[in-house]
Amino acid sequence: MIDTDKYEGHTEGPWTLYNSAAHGPTIAGKLNDADWQLITDAPLLLAEVKRWHKVRDYILEKASYPTVKKLHLKDLLSVMEEVIE
Repeated sequence: MIDTDKYEGHTEGPWTLYNSAAHGPTIAGKLNDADWQLITDAPLLLAEVKRWHKVRDYILEKASYPTVKKLHLKDLLSVMEEVIE
């Protein structure tokens, strides 16, 4: 699980990206530590989003079965643990 507290105080988006001849792509404005942490963790955050998409897709698939009326919380947590690992 990602500790999202380290992103507290990040600059709200949208961020503007522009090209600097000397330094290549640069984000407009001054970045704080939380901004840099978001940039650094972007691959981890994307991986987390993809894992949650798998969970969502699995639940939607199971919920579409005619015999399945609802998933119980215990079952849902079990499914989430399976998919995320």
